[in-house]
Amino acid sequence: MLTVSVPSTVANPISSGFNINYTMTGSKAGLASAQVTFYMSTSPTGSTGVYQLASFQITLNPNIHGTFSPPTGTQTRFISASGLPSNTYSLWQSIVAACQPQTWYVLGRVDVNNIVSSSASQMGTTKQPDFFFTAGTLSPASIQPGGTTNISFDVYTQCPASSASTVGLFLADASYNPLAYIGGVSVAAGSGTSSLSPTPITFTSISPGNYTILLVADVDGVVSESNESNNVGAFELTVTTPLKAGVSEEGEAKLNVELPVEIPPGLYDPRMGGAANYIRQTPF
Repeated sequence: MLTVSVPSTVANPISSGFNINYTMTGSKAGLASAQVTFYMSTSPTGSTGVYQLASFQITLNPNIHGTFSPPTGTQTRFISASGLPSNTYSLWQSIVAACQPQTWYVLGRVDVNNIVSSSASQMGTTKQPDFFFTAGTLSPASIQPGGTTNISFDVYTQCPASSASTVGLFLADASYNPLAYIGGVSVAAGSGTSSLSPTPITFTSISPGNYTILLVADVDGVVSESNESNNVGAFELTVTTPLKAGVSEEGEAKLNVELPVEIPPGLYDPRMGGAANYIRQTPF
């Protein structure tokens, strides 16, 4: 192998694949074929993180002295996700899912001769954060006016947010129309899971009926996300008349719901009036 070159950037190897351009030199006696193998590695020497891309035989050209030589000029091999070894395909999946591009080298060799490396290639893309709720509880899910329920949740983003944000909690009717802002829970910058441990909320002057507690990640819209439509979670809350005993059961979480209405920007303001008409809460 004389030279190996690949694109300097490969945004999504699974969907697009990429070409390896290579040249060969030299000669061999006795056999009119050779084995060409390409690998990916995290180092140009192949000392770390080596994954096979392709291995195939080529036909050599005969010389007048009984030896055989490789094809002349630049050769091209297209590498696609189809037919990759399983561990290499898993690697490509992790590259596509990663939050930042990764540096990889493509290595080539003929038979068991010397290894030749390409220049560094950046594979993958920079991805925005994406908040969504992974768990939550509302217990009990049925109270009387003046009663207290405890709410908790987990909100997750794989790729890091560069700034802190807020999960907004709203009291809404059964059709998800917001009625009042309950409060906000701060989420630090970075990635991973942010959690609210069970926190009591007491509802004072509220009429019996069916309600919803809405959770809206990044309620102030300060973080640009890859998906802005999966930021909402919801719990059903029933307020019963005093003649009917409350049911001590845990509310079912509805994660990443799509609202039939938009939450007006005015509801994002923690100073909004109206919440005091319904709620007495322990500060988050």
